[in-house]
Amino acid sequence: MKHFNFSALIRNTAAVKHEAARAPVAITERNTPRFVLMAIEDFETLTARAQDPRQAYKLRDMPAEDAEMFLAALDRQILDEDIG
Repeated sequence: MKHFNFSALIRNTAAVKHEAARAPVAITERNTPRFVLMAIEDFETLTARAQDPRQAYKLRDMPAEDAEMFLAALDRQILDEDIG
């Protein structure tokens, strides 16, 4: 990720915008990244993924409520196979 300080953003807005259209850029303040400038399409893609309700967990990291549902479904599957 390219970095630009606030002064570069003010002095050369066109160049910073050009870079941000290609890939997100960091805007720094006192050598510390403070903001990210990116194309709206990249932002929409990023936020759409964040709203995806599907989750993947390792069993040890799974929320207790989900683990109980998973284990109950697994038990039903095992019982069905033993009966059939």
